[in-house]
Amino acid sequence: MAACASVAAPASISGRNLNSRIGVACVGVGTQGHWLMQEAQKIPDAEVRVICDLYQGNIRRAQGLCANPKVRILGEWETAVEDREVDVVIIATPDFWHAPMTVRAAQAHKDMYVEKGWCTRLDDAKRMRRAVKENKVVMQLGHHYNSKPAYHRARQIYQSGQLGKVPLVRMWIDRTRKQPEWKFYGDYTVYEMPKDAAPATIDWQRFIANAPARAFDAERFFTWRCYWDYGTGIAGDLMCHVWDGLNMIMGMGIPERVETHGVNYFWKGDRDVPDMWHVIFDYPKQELAIVFGCGFHTRHTGEVTEILGREKTLEVGQQVCRVYDAEWKPEYAGKLEQARREAAKAGRQLAEVGVPPDYSMAPDELTLTSHMEDFFDCVRRRGLPRCPVDRAFQEAVAILMSVEAHKRGRAVRWNPVAEEIV
Repeated sequence: MAACASVAAPASISGRNLNSRIGVACVGVGTQGHWLMQEAQKIPDAEVRVICDLYQGNIRRAQGLCANPKVRILGEWETAVEDREVDVVIIATPDFWHAPMTVRAAQAHKDMYVEKGWCTRLDDAKRMRRAVKENKVVMQLGHHYNSKPAYHRARQIYQSGQLGKVPLVRMWIDRTRKQPEWKFYGDYTVYEMPKDAAPATIDWQRFIANAPARAFDAERFFTWRCYWDYGTGIAGDLMCHVWDGLNMIMGMGIPERVETHGVNYFWKGDRDVPDMWHVIFDYPKQELAIVFGCGFHTRHTGEVTEILGREKTLEVGQQVCRVYDAEWKPEYAGKLEQARREAAKAGRQLAEVGVPPDYSMAPDELTLTSHMEDFFDCVRRRGLPRCPVDRAFQEAVAILMSVEAHKRGRAVRWNPVAEEIV
C-alpha cells in the first residue's frame, strides 16, 4: 500500500524547496527520541541538523549515533523549532511538553512528527489542532500501529462487513518485568540511574518550566511516566496505542461516555499514576462498547484487540491478524469435532483443542512503508499522513476522558458542540 494514498489535495508552504534536503531537528533524544532520530536519518535526503535535550548524557549518545558530523547542539527547544535550517521537527519529549512545542513549531511553519500521547490537557489539544490547521503543516502522531500491515489488513476485513454487527470490542495489555514498569533511565533496557545524573548535567529548571515547581529530582526526570505532573499514565503511554489502532480500523471517533477504574494494586510507592487501568468507552448512537484493561503484574494475555462481531471475531495485534467463525453457529460443532479428531491422531491433549482461525495473516502478505517513511513522504507530497491531526485530537480526547473519569470518580461525557468533557 503506497504512503499517502487517497489523501486530500496537497497544501503548499511558501518558501519550501521540496527538492532540497530536509533539515531535521530532534527535540528530545532520550528513551524514545534517539530511536526516532536513527529512523529519520535513514530517510533519503533527510539530514539531522539539530539535537536538543536537557540531559548531557542523552546528547552525547545522540551525537555518537548521528550521521551528520556537523549536527548542532541546542539546549533551548524554542531555538531548535525555529531554526532556519530546519524543515521538520521530531518531538519526543515527555508528554506535558508536546503542546507548547507543537504550537510553536506550527507557527514557525515546520512539519512535525510528535510522539504519543498527543498532550495532557484538553485546552492544549484544541490549541495544537488549531495551530497545525491554520499553518497548513504536516503533523504525524507517533502511533506506529498505523503503519503495521496487520492493522491495515484488519481494517480491510472490518470494512468488508464480514464480521456482521459489532457491538463489543475488547482490548488487553498485560505487561510486566522483573523491575517495576516505566523504571528505565534513558533507554528501555537501562534499569539504573545514570551515575552522572545531577543538576550539573540536567537542566531541571527548563524541565519543570511547564509543570509544578519542585526541587531537583532525577527520578522524576527519567521516570516521568509515573507521575501525573508530566503525563497521563497508562492512558497516554499504552492504552492510546490500541485505542488509536482501533480508531484506524473502525473509525468510531470520540466516545460519548467513559468510565474508568484505576488503582495501584501491585507497584506502590514509586508512582502516583495507577498500575491498573480499566476503561469502558461507550458509543450508544453506534450501539458499540469498547473495554480496555491493563495491569503491570503479569504477561499472561500480552496484548490483543478482539473485535467481536456477530458473524465472526477479528483478533489483531502488532504482528497478528486472525478471523474466527462465530461459535454459536451450528456448523461450529462440526469444525470442533474435526479439530479434535486431528488432535487425537497427533497425540495432543483434547483440552488444548480449539477450532483454528478461518484466516490468519501471512507474514509477507502486505508490505508498508514505516511510520517515519510515511511522514517524510507526506512532507514532500504535502499529503495527509497515516495518523494526522484530526485523529490526534480524537486520541487526546479519549485519553483525557478516561483520566477525568478516574479523577472525578464518575462517568464523564463528551459535549461535541462545546467540545468539553462534562
